[in-house]
Amino acid sequence: MSQITAGQSDGNRTFYKHYAWVIVIIIAGMQIVGTSIRMSFGAFVDPLEEQFGWSQGNISTTYAICSIVTAVVSPWAGNLGDRYGAKKAMLAGVGLFFVGMLATAFVKEYWHFWVTYGVVLGVAQAIFLVPLIPAAMIWFRRHLGLAMGLIMASWGLGPALATPLVAFMVEEIGWQNSFIYIGVISTLLMLIMIFVFRNRPADKSLVAYGTLEGDPPLSEKAPPLELLNEFKGHMKRTAAYWNLSSIHFLGCVGHAVILIWIIPMATDSGMTLVRASMIFTLMSGVSILTRLTTPVLCERYGVRSVMTIFYVLQGAPVIFLFWGDVQMAFYLFAVTFGIGYGGETGGFPILNRKYFGHAPMGGAHGFQMLGAGIGMALGGWVGGPVYDIFGNYNWALVVSIVASIGGAVSIVLLENPAKLLIPDWQKSEEDFNRMSASNSAD
Repeated sequence: MSQITAGQSDGNRTFYKHYAWVIVIIIAGMQIVGTSIRMSFGAFVDPLEEQFGWSQGNISTTYAICSIVTAVVSPWAGNLGDRYGAKKAMLAGVGLFFVGMLATAFVKEYWHFWVTYGVVLGVAQAIFLVPLIPAAMIWFRRHLGLAMGLIMASWGLGPALATPLVAFMVEEIGWQNSFIYIGVISTLLMLIMIFVFRNRPADKSLVAYGTLEGDPPLSEKAPPLELLNEFKGHMKRTAAYWNLSSIHFLGCVGHAVILIWIIPMATDSGMTLVRASMIFTLMSGVSILTRLTTPVLCERYGVRSVMTIFYVLQGAPVIFLFWGDVQMAFYLFAVTFGIGYGGETGGFPILNRKYFGHAPMGGAHGFQMLGAGIGMALGGWVGGPVYDIFGNYNWALVVSIVASIGGAVSIVLLENPAKLLIPDWQKSEEDFNRMSASNSAD
């Protein structure tokens, strides 16, 4: 087998044919399909309030429960992917997702909704989504920014497509049938993608994308458990391990307020549900461009500087929503907020690679998702009680602005990513395998 057919780069191209791009497409597809029901939650607020008489505070509590459950399960889900491979984790998560979606369609009481949507879907999303980003990183030795840009773009494309579709389904066939149809179709699509997914390049007799002649080999099998636990300890002794999770928390508070409450804000101004959902679509559509370009910009121009700029750009446009009685303000907000929102997450995989190298990232990414999930819970919940108390969302908007700007400040204070913060994984794994082989020979 030649070097090129084995997946090795000739050193002159950023993009060439490789199964890694199939993995990127699968992961992007899983993100689009698997998160559609969560990202379009705002479309269900008014129908649930109308049918059951539940307050917005009670409805938002369910979203908060889902986010908290996802957050708490995320570190375990990341470790599950490290130890058993992302494919097995995805299969387990999709099965649980199917059960949660169908059960949610038949809820009658608060606590039913809390259990089915909040707990079951919360666990499911952690199990099948958290291992995805670390799985993509395994396939790329170089040009990770381009891969992450394409995956991050799917996070904007999914809501842009799904939210108006879900809103249309809710109006035409009701929220209960929407859960059933989305659950069945999404499960089938994700199972097809999982069927062609592979955990690592060696499963296709390839080397990682961007591998050059003379590069030390990356592992072709699951990492040794003893070494994996040792490196988790190395990561936990760095400040970045903890700070990246807190930055995720602040960024997610900043945009969760908007993601969940922008549709109710718009319907309050007199828009129909479908038209209000198009504000969400515009915002998400604009975000695709910066999601695509941010990881590449981070690699070229400095990850901390680029991330700081986008955190500020996420927080500042929220000011437009204080004039929410003027419908044009929603369109101005959607365009400007979409720029910052799209760039807010793109730098994290690049920082992780710079800080921790090629060490298995499931556990660290899972801990960062713990911070993100708690942030989504707080931001998604706070608009409900604020509206119940004050009759508007103004104080929730203040929370959004402060959180995003706080995240920008925290990024500035991160360690310099010019060198690894922990021992080199490749060298340590080689030494470990050599020592194990020697002990076996003795």
